[in-house]
Amino acid sequence: MKRLDKIMWLCFYFLVGIISFHLCGQDVWAAENAGSWRSTYDIVLKWINFIILAFVLVKFGKAPLMNFLRGKKENLAREIKQIENEKAELKGKIKETSKIIDESDVRFAELKDRIVLQGEKKKEAIIQTAQNQSKTMLEDAKRRIDTHFIQAKNKFRAEMIDRAIDLALERLPKEITAEDNEKLTIEYLTLVK
Repeated sequence: MKRLDKIMWLCFYFLVGIISFHLCGQDVWAAENAGSWRSTYDIVLKWINFIILAFVLVKFGKAPLMNFLRGKKENLAREIKQIENEKAELKGKIKETSKIIDESDVRFAELKDRIVLQGEKKKEAIIQTAQNQSKTMLEDAKRRIDTHFIQAKNKFRAEMIDRAIDLALERLPKEITAEDNEKLTIEYLTLVK
């Protein structure tokens, strides 16, 4: 407030100085061919006019000028306070935004870790499923091979038996005698009882 009053008085004195310089710097136009007393008279009247003008300005212009300057001061103070409030709000918003960004970075890292973990679990599940399927397929192939092997073995055995029977039927009638036939019959009957 004191600083504003000093500035106001400085402006007032500057204005008064400019006006007095203007008034003192020229001679009155009516005094072109006047005598020696006229220049003194003109200077005295200029100073009287200046004092009257300064008095009128101070008496009637001081209050409106002071009110105007006080109003400007209050407006500037209000604007400065409003700007400071906006600055504080913006700082709060910046802090909040920074906090949200930090939280989103943390959430992003957590989400990334969770997705990687889920991917690894899914990968393990797929590998486990593939291993189970391969075991099942191998076991099934082994069973089929065993079945084919058993069938081939049985077929071979049956063919061997058929071949042996055919050979026996060809050779036995030639080599079995009636005596052998009787012995086999008795042996068979003893076993059956």
